[in-house]
Amino acid sequence: MYEPDHHNHAAGPARRQALLDQIERGGELPLMTLSFALIPLVTALLFWELQPSSRAVAFACTLAIWAVFAVELLIRLAIAPRRGYYLRQHWLDGLIVLLPVAQPLRVIWIISRGSRAHRYPLRLAHVDFLGVYAVGLVLVIATIVTSLERGHDSSIDSFPDALWWSIATVTTVGYGDVVPVTAPGRACAYVLMLGGIGLFGALTANFASMLARREDPAKAGLAALRDEVRDLRAALERTRERDGLG
Repeated sequence: MYEPDHHNHAAGPARRQALLDQIERGGELPLMTLSFALIPLVTALLFWELQPSSRAVAFACTLAIWAVFAVELLIRLAIAPRRGYYLRQHWLDGLIVLLPVAQPLRVIWIISRGSRAHRYPLRLAHVDFLGVYAVGLVLVIATIVTSLERGHDSSIDSFPDALWWSIATVTTVGYGDVVPVTAPGRACAYVLMLGGIGLFGALTANFASMLARREDPAKAGLAALRDEVRDLRAALERTRERDGLG
C-alpha cells in the first residue's frame, strides 16, 4: 500500500523558499544599482529638454531596465511556495512591472530596501554594498545638480557634465573645471563631499578589518561563524514574518 512521504512533501516548499531567499539576496545589489540608474533616466524623460536622439536612448534604457525588473519578478513568483501571499507582500514590485509609468516609484523601492538594512548590518558594511550606495549617491546628486544648474549660465549644463563633476567631487579630486553656481547646487556639493569622505572611511575600515582577520585565523573563524549565525537568524525572522508567525 502506498504511503505518502510527508517529509518530502514538506521539504519541497522549504527548498523553494530557500532558493527564493538566495535569489532575492543575490539580486538585491544589481536591482538597487538599476533602480539608481532609473533616477536620471526618468528625470530626463519627464523634466529635461532633450534632443530626439538623446530621448530615444533614455527611453530605450528605461525600457530595458523595466524588462529586467519584469523577468526577475516572474522568476521569483514562479519559485515562491505561496505566490498569492508573496505578491501581496511585494505589491510595489508588481505595480511597477504592470504599470511602466510607475517607474518613479522605484525610489520608494530603494528606500524600502534601505530601511531593511538593519537586518543585515554586517552585510551593509561590505564593499559591495558600499559600492552600490556610492554609485547611487553620485547618480542622485548628478541628477539634482543637472536640474538645478540648467539655464543659470553654469558650466554644468548637461547630465554628463554633472556626472563628471559628481565623480570628481565624491572622490575628493575636485578638478574645478565645472562647478555649480546656484546655492542649492553648492549645498549638493557639501552633501557629496561629506558622503565621499564617509564612504572612503568605511572602505578603509573594511579593508583594515579584512587584514586583521587574515593575521589571526582563529578570530577570523569566530567572526565568520558569528556573521553566519546572525544571517541565519535574520533569514528565520523573514520566514516567520512571511508565514505570519512573527
